[in-house]
Amino acid sequence: YAKIEQNQLLWQKMNQRVIRAELYQGLADAMASDSQNLNYIGTQIILPASFVGSNRYMSQYYQDAMAIVRKYGKPSLFITITCNPHWPEILAELYDKQVPNDRPDIIVRIFNLKLKAILNDIIDKNILGKVVVFVLVIEFQKRGLPHAYLLIILTNEDNPQEPSDYDNIVSAEIPDPIHQSQLYETITRYMIHGPCGSLAPHAPCMQDGICSKNYPRHFANVTRDDANGYPLYRRRNNGRSIQLRGHILDN
Repeated sequence: YAKIEQNQLLWQKMNQRVIRAELYQGLADAMASDSQNLNYIGTQIILPASFVGSNRYMSQYYQDAMAIVRKYGKPSLFITITCNPHWPEILAELYDKQVPNDRPDIIVRIFNLKLKAILNDIIDKNILGKVVVFVLVIEFQKRGLPHAYLLIILTNEDNPQEPSDYDNIVSAEIPDPIHQSQLYETITRYMIHGPCGSLAPHAPCMQDGICSKNYPRHFANVTRDDANGYPLYRRRNNGRSIQLRGHILDN
């Protein structure tokens, strides 16, 4: 990765005339400014929007996303898709004594295939409602695992209008271990926050004695919106709980 990045940066440096960097408005602004030392004008290297990750690249895609919002309205759903390095499809391709982090090539390929399958369900099959437009961003965590952020805008007919409408899409409760055994296994293994709060005051999420993610949450029989318009999902006291790191956690 570092070699490829260095090669791309070298190309940008040696081809400033090709990308016509001297015509950027910033040069004219610099010459018009009394605080600029004109001896250095022309020696700066411009990273254009074509260079992935540059300020101009990020700004351009941000403006594209805002243009979509101006035309179609605010997003209906915000979905995070994370990579699990212990997916059986990844583990099956490892050589002896290898761990998933040894093969980032396999990780990104499997993630890409699963992401395509998820997009097919959401965008093409409309399992969450008819999608008008969507914005997708793929990022990499510090440990190298990819994850995706998906913003979708639904039609007015399918767009959640009332807090209770979210109950058809989102669940913040522990699944039934009998009738939803596979979902129960996934949720309890990968999607339980904590323990934190008084159970673990030194947890990474704790700031000034309070969980930065606002856990543990209170029980709630219905979904409602908070003062800022964010949904507070239904978390019924149905008696379901799990044991995690020596502590009992519930909804």
